[in-house]
Amino acid sequence: MTDPTSEYLAQSKTLDLNVCYSIPIPLEILSTSLRLWAELRPGRNGLAFDDLLMVWATAVSIGLCISGLVYGPPYGMGRHIGAVDKEDLKTFMMGDYIFSHFYDFAIASTKLSVLALYYRVFPKPVFRRVVILTAVFVFLWLATMEFVLGFQCRPILRFWDPDVDGDCFNLVAFSYFTNITNLVTDLWIFVLPLPIIMRLHVSRNKKIGLSLLFSVGLATCTVSAVRLSVVVSQGSDDFTWAGVPLGILSVWEPLGGILCANLPISYKPLSAAFRKATGQSSSERSHQTPTGWRSWSRLENFPIARQKKAPHFGVSTDNETNTSYIYTDTGHPSELEMGGIVVERSFSQVESYTNADVDVAPPSARDRW
Repeated sequence: MTDPTSEYLAQSKTLDLNVCYSIPIPLEILSTSLRLWAELRPGRNGLAFDDLLMVWATAVSIGLCISGLVYGPPYGMGRHIGAVDKEDLKTFMMGDYIFSHFYDFAIASTKLSVLALYYRVFPKPVFRRVVILTAVFVFLWLATMEFVLGFQCRPILRFWDPDVDGDCFNLVAFSYFTNITNLVTDLWIFVLPLPIIMRLHVSRNKKIGLSLLFSVGLATCTVSAVRLSVVVSQGSDDFTWAGVPLGILSVWEPLGGILCANLPISYKPLSAAFRKATGQSSSERSHQTPTGWRSWSRLENFPIARQKKAPHFGVSTDNETNTSYIYTDTGHPSELEMGGIVVERSFSQVESYTNADVDVAPPSARDRW
């Protein structure tokens, strides 16, 4: 537009930006706090490496939102570039540079946290090697993004000050590369555990439920795909106005990853707490049997391998939670839980999946699942 009108220049999306940059902050804090609460409950083993990575990812994602709030709307984001002061535009571009660094670290840290959870939950050696290789790729992706971003303009001041002599890479091409590789990595990570889940000796409904639980992060792939569709705004002459959708999606993408990564850890204790609060079920975790009261112990990954030469096994089913429990005649049953996720398994599956050296009595017909 060669001669913009006052009405055109007065258009503003700053309120939309302030709202969309602010909403993820409490949601990320709440989601990760619930995860920490779930991991620090009595009877749990405390925080694992994936939990610490998620705390870091949450902190970086909050920094991403704050940088958007501080350097975005106050300095021209959400308004037409013709209405933005030249000095404000320089400050906005400097903030955009900072914003880009936060974005790279936020999405990479979330991916690494999910991979660390996979490593903890699934003990199969081949799968763990694939997880490690994927984590190495994510780390190299982050290093590449930071290197290119750091040297995108020569000198770097040229990024936010057009008066400085120098040149820059093609910003649109770099953004497309970032988003395409990010989307492909998201798809790979969130379908990674599905083959193992499909091989578990559990009912089809359980397999579907676990698959949905672990692949719910595919929702973030939708955000990544939509973000990819608006990358072209980077090349617009009116980028402070046209880039609003890209800025909003840039803070909501890490939010989606954090919510989905925390769900497998927090959903079970949250649902139990909700049932207890609403009086829908009892919170007791002990059951009366012919041999007396039995306490429940939790297992993660390989601990069942230490129960060698147990004389006899039986099964007890909690009808309220639809969970089966393995126990011996010594009165010490075990609930097989992986990283907060309870998985039903037949006795033969427990033995083959963990290589446990145990003597297992075949279950009766009524005990099969």
